[in-house]
Amino acid sequence: MPSDAQRRAVETWFRRRGLPMVVKRRVRGAAVLPRAMPAQVFLLLSNVLLTWVTDRVAKLNVNTENTPYVLGLLALSLAALVVPIVVSWLIARIMRSWTERTRMAVAVAVVVISVVVVPVVQKAAGQISNLVEWIAIDAGIVVGLLFVVVVGAGSILGWALRVAIRQISAVATRALPLLMLFLLFGFFATETWQISDKLESGGHRTSLWLVIAFFVVFGAMFLVSILRDEGRAVLVKHRASGTRDYVALLWQTPLDGLVPDDDHAVRNYPLTRPEKLNLALVVFLAQALQAVVFSVVVFWFFVVFGLISVDPSVMETWLGHPPKPSGTLFTLRLPGISDELIRVSLFLAGFSGMYFAAAIATDSTYRTSFFDPLMSDVARSLAARDVYLTLWDEASMPTSYPEVGPLVVRGDLEWEPIP
Repeated sequence: MPSDAQRRAVETWFRRRGLPMVVKRRVRGAAVLPRAMPAQVFLLLSNVLLTWVTDRVAKLNVNTENTPYVLGLLALSLAALVVPIVVSWLIARIMRSWTERTRMAVAVAVVVISVVVVPVVQKAAGQISNLVEWIAIDAGIVVGLLFVVVVGAGSILGWALRVAIRQISAVATRALPLLMLFLLFGFFATETWQISDKLESGGHRTSLWLVIAFFVVFGAMFLVSILRDEGRAVLVKHRASGTRDYVALLWQTPLDGLVPDDDHAVRNYPLTRPEKLNLALVVFLAQALQAVVFSVVVFWFFVVFGLISVDPSVMETWLGHPPKPSGTLFTLRLPGISDELIRVSLFLAGFSGMYFAAAIATDSTYRTSFFDPLMSDVARSLAARDVYLTLWDEASMPTSYPEVGPLVVRGDLEWEPIP
């Protein structure tokens, strides 16, 4: 019989793959504070770095038409977003080698720094006025984060984000070039600049955000259509059906070497409702975040490309008024990057994300590059779940598929025998 240490390793593996509902209920809420530490470090560093960058940018008074300076400032702003991600990822990897007591001690220290130390320092620096209020806000954020960890939302979002980040190279080398020719024509079209210019009124981008929300809704509809039309068939197609399948799928996982030798020892256990929701949410978020990553790449490409190729005098010719020399992005002022360029880049990025989501559902090239690898991950997760339940939870699970039931009536293929 495998040990408890092996079981904990498998359960940690499920959480890292965004499947917390597969883990047995009595251990889902274990070690919540240490599990939340990477996210807590991310929020802590984001708060400190973004506050520092915003303050420094607000105090600068230099020639913002100097392109190298603007690109350097842009790199600094991006670093304020990237550094917290990298550091939290490193923390998550390093803490695996720590003892449980060390993980708990460091997690408590991070919470104290976030809730008490940072507000006190900000109060001393004059960045906040009401210390008690900010301590209460930070404490509420920590409590909310712990709740997210308990219900497994952090695991789901974290795995989907890792999948999206792994696909950045494919996005840049396969998806982006296919769309770039069309986008470049749109970028240099006068009408695109005029339309995006009219989407801001009185210094507010409400209309622009509504248009982007429209793109998001349609993109989500395309992604949901994949789950609705292909989800059940995919689950049946990718289920393992013998020892050889399980051994191949679970190679280099915590279950490697733990698969029973008997072909009939491991069964395809039916998914519970929470597990079905968990799996559907993971697949949806993984694809949605791939579309978000694609949109972010397109946005920053056109910001940099516009700084290099479009002179302010050309913008004035297209728009009928001079561009604003300093734009904003989510309240962050970006000297040297005009509001007009930011709006056009946001508009094209939103359209690109919708196009990417639609292409995943309809284009064979995109499916091969982005959808099929995701289904391979699903196959491994389903195989691991079957072995996990066989080894540690078989007594509490049904040993065969029910012949009748509400899910069979609804045509849920997960309840049909696998040939």
